[in-house]
Amino acid sequence: MKINIDTWTNGREVSFCPKHFISTSTELTEESKFWVLERLRGRYHISMLTVSNIFHHQVNIHFEDPQEAVLYELTWS
Repeated sequence: MKINIDTWTNGREVSFCPKHFISTSTELTEESKFWVLERLRGRYHISMLTVSNIFHHQVNIHFEDPQEAVLYELTWS
């Protein structure tokens, strides 16, 4: 397995979601998070949404690069 050096040397995951980040609608899973870490290069933010009517937590990811958001949606939706 080839390790993405950018994941371990650069601060790609940010703790807050800037306004210019692009939100995705496809829920983040462990498998898709690993894919993001190994395949993509840009910054991202992970957030948890609560759907109040069924008390379900959905984990979403937001990307700084719109192209990475589209690629994520096409791959994981």
